[in-house]
This record gives sequence, structure tokens and C-alpha cells, in this order.
Amino acid sequence: MSLLLVLALFSGMARAESFGQIPPPAEADLSQCYAWSVEQAESLRMQEQQIYQLEQQYKQVLASALPNLNFFAQEKWQDTSSPLAASGGVFFASPQPNIGFSLAQPLFSGFREFAAMKSFKHQGQAAELSLRHAHTVVYQNVVNAFYLVLNLETQLADTTMAVDLATKRLKELKHFEELGKSRHSEVTLVESQEATLEASAEVIKGQIDAARSVLSFLTGKDMGQAKLADKMDRVRALGAEEQSLGRALDRSDVRSLRKTVESQEDQIQLAKGAFFPTVSFLGNYYTKRTTFLAPVSWDAAVSGSVPLYQGGGQLAAVRQAKSQLSQAQYNLELQLRQARTDIHSAFVALRAAVASAEAAERAYVKADETYRVEDKEYRLGLVNNLDVMTALNSLISAKTSFDQILIQMKIDSLQLKIADEELP
Repeated sequence: MSLLLVLALFSGMARAESFGQIPPPAEADLSQCYAWSVEQAESLRMQEQQIYQLEQQYKQVLASALPNLNFFAQEKWQDTSSPLAASGGVFFASPQPNIGFSLAQPLFSGFREFAAMKSFKHQGQAAELSLRHAHTVVYQNVVNAFYLVLNLETQLADTTMAVDLATKRLKELKHFEELGKSRHSEVTLVESQEATLEASAEVIKGQIDAARSVLSFLTGKDMGQAKLADKMDRVRALGAEEQSLGRALDRSDVRSLRKTVESQEDQIQLAKGAFFPTVSFLGNYYTKRTTFLAPVSWDAAVSGSVPLYQGGGQLAAVRQAKSQLSQAQYNLELQLRQARTDIHSAFVALRAAVASAEAAERAYVKADETYRVEDKEYRLGLVNNLDVMTALNSLISAKTSFDQILIQMKIDSLQLKIADEELP
């Protein structure tokens, strides 16, 4: 029931999209669908914006370590009605213009700017790796939708084959009934099975429409009638599992968390910078001044301060940064174990699917041979119609099972590639 609800939801969302302005594709394979989905995925665009924002934060921190040059202008008016002001005191002149340029340069602040810049740089690298991992999520969604359509269409083809065999069987039975060699109950039995298969075919057609709507939603293309080309070969042998497990360290989500750990290490240095003194330079050049300050065209100052006591806030900030570092390290260890588990689970599933495919193929070959023999022997009067129908049902079941296992094997193979991040 949950699968049908999901399909219905995506179906409605996909139909809400307007595909009329773009001609629908006539054919597409998995790689093309993935490329369209990458162009369409809003989640990737949002993560790209996050990377851009981190780049701008890095530039803001860099700007705080560079000189600041400003132009300033001030016109000051004051009360000149007092006798002292009227006598020409220089402090009481009005107006008093003050125009010039100001240059400020931080000289030392405990290397906090450099620690912040390194932290943002590592955060940006982590975001880029997270974006790469987000591509695997998009690819996995496309794989599931693509092979869901192929799976359902294969089921429809198998059901259609079963209907054709039942129709052929029904035609023969009606002929034998006219000759008095078959009972009418045998005819009605096959008619009932034929109707059941036709009903199943209609249900599958509806599921195919819903599954194609999901694929249309992901790709942004009208995939309602497009032919899906399955270019993936059947997997018959696997390599060593350790080779796949070795790729866990290089997965982008693991590397992203490693960069997050490095960023948190920089945050500790940033917090420790609050214990260091700060030194800054300020220089002014005046183009216009009044009163006794008029001859002074420039001034410069170096100032510094030493933090002595701020209520323990600096120490708390350092402890918080260390705790966040420990949290990031635990998260990295957890994700590495999860990556290895994902790869192991995908490898085991694929290994089981390969073995199942071999057995299912043998079962299908034997079922096909049995049905042909039973059908021939029925004409010779050696078996009854029930034996033939049993063989027919076994053939249909074996064929359907074999086809489903083949598709699942391809999905499992792609899941292993996804776990290893071997994307197209």
C-alpha cells in the first residue's frame, strides 16, 4: 500500500509539471536519465548555493585581516553666543570642517583571522564533497525509478505471454470439445485463467503509468511514452569484497566529514586566539581642518589590549570547540562504519542475486521443456488438461521469477556501484 501511495504522490506532482513546450524524448537510457535529473534536481542547486556562501564567508574573514581605507567628512556647528566664544577662542569656532582619509590595519589578534579562514576553507571543501555525495542520492533515485518501469514492463510482457499461451490453449480445447475429446469444464477453467491474466495486465499498465510519472518528475522530461533502453549486461562473476570495502575511505561523505573534523580543529585555534593580545594600527590624513588643528595634516597610532578577565568566556569557548571536535570525530567514525556496511550489504545482495539468477534460469528452462512435453502428450491422450495447466502455470511462474531476479541483480549491481561511488 505504501508503494502505491508514493507512486500516486509522485504521479500527481509529475502531471502538474508542464511538458508540452518540450518534445518528449523517444528513447533514453539510464545515463541520459541521470544527466537530466542532475540538471533538474533542486537539491543540488541548493547545495551549490551553500558552497558559494561559504566562499563569500571566507572572503569576509580575509577582508578583516586586510587594511581598511575610508574617506570621512564632518562639518560641526556649535553655539558661539557666549562672551568667550565671541572673543575668538579657537575651540568655539563654527563651523568646524574635518575631512580626510583613514587607514586601519589589524597587526595581531591571536591569529584568529587565519584560523577562521582555514576553517571556512575546510568547510567549503566539505560542502563540495557533500555535493558530490548528493549526486549519488540523485543517481540512486533515478536507478530505482528507471528499473521500476523496466520491472513492471517485464511483468507486463510475461503476463501478455501468459495470456497468449492461455488463448492458444483455449482455442485447442474448444476444438477438442467439438470433437468430444475435452470436457466443457476444461474450457471454462482456461477461460477463467485467461480473464484473470488480462485483469492482471491492466493493473500492471496502471502501475507503469505511475512509475513513468515518477521518472518524469525526476528527469523533468515527459517519459510517458519514451522507450527505456537497458544497456546493462548481466553480472555473472564478482571480484573480491575487500577491494570494494577498501573504497569506503574514499567515499565523498566520509571525506566530507574528515574535512569537517579539520574545520573543527581550526575552530579550537580560533577560540584560543581570544587569550592573546590584539594590536592594531590607525592612520589618518586630513585634507581640511580648522582651529589649532589645521597645521596637523596627519596622525598615526598603534594600540593594543591584553585580555585579563572576561568571566571565563574564552575558556568556555575553547571547551565548546573541543567538544564539537569530538562530536565531529565520532560522526566520522560512524559514517565510515556505515559506508563499509553499505558496501558489504550491497555486495552480499549482489552475490545472492547472481546465484539466484543461475538457479532461476535452470528452473525456467526445465519448466519450458516440461510444458512443451505436457502439451504434446495431451494431444496423444497421455495426460489430462489439469496436468497441462499445471505445467503452464509453472512455466509462467518460472519465467516471471527469472526475469524479476535478472532485474533485481542489475539493481543490486548498481547499488554496489552507488555504495562505492562509481557513478557514470
